[in-house]
Amino acid sequence: MKKKNHYISMNTNSNPKPSDKVLQYAFNYSLVEDKPIITDYWLDSHSDKCFIGIKENNEKFLVKNKEEYTSTIVKLPKLDTPDEYIAITENSIYIVSSKIGKRKVK
Repeated sequence: MKKKNHYISMNTNSNPKPSDKVLQYAFNYSLVEDKPIITDYWLDSHSDKCFIGIKENNEKFLVKNKEEYTSTIVKLPKLDTPDEYIAITENSIYIVSSKIGKRKVK
């Protein structure tokens, strides 16, 4: 049997990548907060397929649709990376584009 090669190419393609700096910030927060880094909102945040939902009580969430959203964002730290945000929720750490929209939700 031939072994499968699990090598992932780092060639640039059409998918945007987070900066090294924001990855370092996220990794550091992950160590300190003991939370995983989740990337499933990264690409969607570049193509208006998700947004930061804000409730009347000012609770914030990352939202893809009515059924798919994160736990409450507990920190949205200011970074010196103008193109990205790190959203720290009750359970995880997300890296999203700073282009992500914001909307009021119920």
